[in-house]
Amino acid sequence: MKTRLALVALLALSACGGDEAATQSTSVSNSDAASLAEVCPGTIVFQTDWFPQAEHGGLYELVGDDYAVSKDLGVTSGTMVLSGEDLGVSVEIRAGGPFIQSPVVTQMYQDDAITMGYVGNDVAVARYADAPTVAVFNALNVNPQVVLWDKARHPEAKTLEDVVPNVDAVYVFGEPSWVKYLVGQGKLDPNKVDSSYQGNLILATENVAHQGFLTSEPFSYRNLESGPIETGSVLIHDLGWTSYPQNLAVRKDRLEELSPCLERLVPVLQQAQLNYLAAPERANAIIVDAVATFDSYWQQSVESTAYSASTQLSAGIIGNGDSATFGDLEEARVNDFIAKVTPILRDSGIEVPDVTAADIVDNSFLDPEISFGN
Repeated sequence: MKTRLALVALLALSACGGDEAATQSTSVSNSDAASLAEVCPGTIVFQTDWFPQAEHGGLYELVGDDYAVSKDLGVTSGTMVLSGEDLGVSVEIRAGGPFIQSPVVTQMYQDDAITMGYVGNDVAVARYADAPTVAVFNALNVNPQVVLWDKARHPEAKTLEDVVPNVDAVYVFGEPSWVKYLVGQGKLDPNKVDSSYQGNLILATENVAHQGFLTSEPFSYRNLESGPIETGSVLIHDLGWTSYPQNLAVRKDRLEELSPCLERLVPVLQQAQLNYLAAPERANAIIVDAVATFDSYWQQSVESTAYSASTQLSAGIIGNGDSATFGDLEEARVNDFIAKVTPILRDSGIEVPDVTAADIVDNSFLDPEISFGN
């Protein structure tokens, strides 16, 4: 039987004014919320995919007030807590981006100290032959990646097909598989795709569309020093690219070894994410402090992290999906996505064995009584 944890049931989730999340919660405590120390490593290490940000809020919710930040290592560490309760172990959150010299999956296979890392379904399939992983918790039910455009330039546009013929280019980072999928589906003109995007806010100066995140770029455009820009956008999830984007996964060769820990840890992850959504301010403050301490080109503010947390709620980025269990990865959806991504990866020259959801997903560690909303 899984450990029963202090449960915060979110009864109502909505957004106020587009930027502030309004939540209502009821706390249900349980006396047998056991320490992780009996079954887990003394330090639980999470390898993330980028600088600290609100999309990682559930992890930073687990960091105690005694935390420390290492500028050189890109690490935030401290006592691991849940709802203020010391769980008997330490937690270490490692930033990705420029702090790692290889993808998250590669880092996981190079460093046994990493307990879990962020691995999207597309990466899990692409790397299954050489670095197989198993996702045990889905942090984001919907990928927040979008294609954005200037709403003032294209006031009638509702869909990608509305926008593409009327912009000079669609800028993206490199050659992501989702772009190849959209081209194959006839939703994106390959002649309009420009793979040289560097993350700059080019809608302010050019009649283009570009890749971004619903949880960040609209806020940045509204707060430009040169004047606000309202953006239109479409989620790539709504265009059919339904990968679970940010799953906490373990190396497949360590699944059996870590299973006793995962029995207790995964429900903690479920609950921490819900606690974060109900009251994100403390974790957001840690995120902002960590980014400031890193003192790099990436910036986060109290306002931008609050916007992101609110948008994760209002846009349905975080939620139950089709089942009542929070954080599960539905096998039918995963299998449907595998069928979409496999031929694209193989056409790109990547060795992809025949993989099913059962190979890359394990929902057995989730507590089915922990649910988003009511």
